[in-house]
This record gives sequence, structure tokens and C-alpha cells, in this order.
Amino acid sequence: MSPRPAHEETELSTWRPTSAHFRAVLLGAAGALAALLLRRPDLLVIATPFLVVATWSWVTRPDRPPTLRTRASHRSLREGEGGQWVSQVQVPPGGEDVLLGLAPALFVDYAPALGVTSVAVEEAVAGLVTSRVAFRPTRWGVRVLGPAVCRVSSSWGGYVSGPSSSGELRLLVLPLPAVFDEAAPTPHPEGLVGMHRASRVGNGTEFATLRVFQPGDRLRRIHWPSSLRTGTLHVSSTYGDEDSQVVLLIDAFSDLGPREGIDGRATSLDLTVRAAGAMAEHHLGVGDRVGLRVVGSAGTPRVPMGTGQGHLRRALDVLTVIQPATERHDDGEWATAGIGTGAFVIVLSPLIDPAMVDVVARLGARGLTTVVVDTIPEHLEQVGDDLHSALAWRLRRLTREADIDRLTAAGIPVVPWRGPASLDIVLRDIGRRARAPRLARR
Repeated sequence: MSPRPAHEETELSTWRPTSAHFRAVLLGAAGALAALLLRRPDLLVIATPFLVVATWSWVTRPDRPPTLRTRASHRSLREGEGGQWVSQVQVPPGGEDVLLGLAPALFVDYAPALGVTSVAVEEAVAGLVTSRVAFRPTRWGVRVLGPAVCRVSSSWGGYVSGPSSSGELRLLVLPLPAVFDEAAPTPHPEGLVGMHRASRVGNGTEFATLRVFQPGDRLRRIHWPSSLRTGTLHVSSTYGDEDSQVVLLIDAFSDLGPREGIDGRATSLDLTVRAAGAMAEHHLGVGDRVGLRVVGSAGTPRVPMGTGQGHLRRALDVLTVIQPATERHDDGEWATAGIGTGAFVIVLSPLIDPAMVDVVARLGARGLTTVVVDTIPEHLEQVGDDLHSALAWRLRRLTREADIDRLTAAGIPVVPWRGPASLDIVLRDIGRRARAPRLARR
């Protein structure tokens, strides 16, 4: 989670005199001239400090511009994790004070809160001033840190370099997966590896039956109590362990609810993305092959079937770059193309956009085992204060309930997202339905 840190180097502007320096020169020269013309020694006493300060600032002014180097401690973080923005300013001799500020970023908290620090060059090591601002992203997505603004002043504030801005750094904020687990098996196991019980006998861990020893059987499979009782070698056979194909289909047509980040209430897309990350992590952890498709987001790539921790990172990266409601005319054909007949499709959607309801209906019509996880936030069930918006939301809820009834009648279960064990009951029902006797044609 911590790849090579990002960094950028910027040379600040050349030194220029400040208005305070001009005032000191003007007041000192005017006071000295008035003292000579009016023969007023007291005016010369008043003007002398201005002349001394102006002369001292000019003599000790730096001879080259400072250099600003910025870097972020991480290129990617999880929601709620912390990092550091490190700014290093190489100040030439004559520099005295360094002021650094970091521009505010959406869904990023800073410490100090304003992202502004002031450092005296006396505290520098070999003229290198280092400042650190802690940051904490509060919502998944691509966040832009910076630019950092730097201003360096010389002694007495006579000369200044900057303010100059560094470049922006992109931070990939991965969704924090919700807690998810399954006690029921995933349907249609058919691969060679995995932890799901197969329907056929093979090399696995779950006991199937006892049978007579055959050439090629492993000696550790010999069941000695049965062998001693019958006088013939018997071995225990097991069911094979296999993996399933799991396709996660993400609805990015809408993002309902206030965007408050990880510390507040979740939007529908927050629930969708975090639930998808949790399901991908769970299924990849038990050896399943997982694919990821997104509907309603422009330019979001598909994640093909794969396994392993590297594949989980690819899936999380795709979830991070989702841009909701950027492709309103998406009919889902490209996202759902190429899904195999034995795949188990999990659709994560609030079922608000009618186009997504049609996509789910087409998946069920193709004979794919499909389950819809309803990710509408619970706090959106409350009616708003505005009469027109409340009436519109009530009508949309009625239409949504009719869509859910239509999908359920077509054999596509719709279950609300409730964290762990959200799909257990549905998966058990699917397993019983697959094992139920069927009429066969002669």
C-alpha cells in the first residue's frame, strides 16, 4: 500500500525588494535630507535606523533563489488512513523566514487545519528547511493534493522570494471495504482450486463415502476401522474443492445522499463501492475468480476474471476511479458482454435508474444466476421537508418497489446490504433450488 513516494521540485522566483524596504529607504533618505536642509539633528537621529536597516537588508540579500521540493508519503491510501505532505526549501544564505501553505483539497483533512506552517531558517540544517503537514483523506476517489505555496523573506523583511506554487500531486484513495462474510457456499463451483464443495468426488476436505481400495489411492486415505472389520482395504473419498466465477456489477448511474465521507453518513455509491470491495476481498480470499464491471461511469475499465492479492488491488483501483453519472446513455451491453454461463453475478445498485433495472432483467433472461444487493442508504427512506421533492421521492419509491417486485417475480432476488451474512439466505435458497428434482424429457 506504500509505493515509491511522489515528489516534485520547483525553483522559486528571484529575490525582489519589498514595500517595507522601499519605505525604509524613502523615510531614511527624506529624513537625512530634511536634517541637512533644516539643520535639525533630531531628524537625523530619527532617520538613521531606517537607513541602517535598508543598507543591512541590501548588503545581506541572498544571491540566488530558493528551491522548493515537495513530496507525499504515499501515492495511495485507504479511506481514513493518514499520510504526510513534506515540503523542503533550500534557502540560500541571507534567508530568514519561510512560510508554507497547502491548498485545501476536497475530502482531505489537514493538521494543522489550514495547512499553513511558518519556519525560521535558524532551525534549518545546512539551509534546508523541512515542513510537514499531516493529511487524512475521508472519501474514496482520486484526490488532488496541493499546490503548495511558499514564500521566503530575507533579514528585516527587506527582500522576498515568492509566493511561488509547486505542482499538484494525485492521491489514489482506495475504498475501505466493509465487513463481509458468507456462511453459505457460492453457487456453480467448477474450477480447479478454491474452497467450495464440488458436486463430484475429488481431492478435497469434505467426506463423501467409503469405498474399496483401488490402485492409485493414497495410503493416508485408508480407513483402518472399516478395513479391519471387513478384512478388505477401504479408503475414504472426499468431495473436490473448487472455485466459482463471481462477477460484481456496479451501478454508477447515481450517488444519492449527502457526501460526508467516512466520518459521516454514506451515500448510495459509498455503500456500493465499499460493499464491492468487501465482496471482492472475501471471494478472492477463498480462491474464487472475481471480475468487476461498472455501468454508468465513463472511461471506467473492466476487470477481467482473476485471483490473488494483485487482482484485488486492480479491482480496488477501478472502484476508486468511478465517476458517477458521467455516462447516462449506457445500456450495460458493453459491461455485461462476455459473462460466462456459469458465472454468479452480484449486482450492487440502489435500483433508482430504470436503465439499471433493465440491465438486471436482461441478465436474468440470459439464465445467469443473478442476485441484486440493494445499496440505498437507510437515511434516504425519510421524506424531505420540501413538498415537491418529498412528493417526487415518494413517487420514485413506489416505482422502485414495483421494479423490485418485477425482478423478484422473474426469479432475481433483491436483498438489502446489511454487512456480514447479507447473502447467506439467498445463497442457501439458490443452492436448494439447484438441487431440487426436475422433470426430464424423454
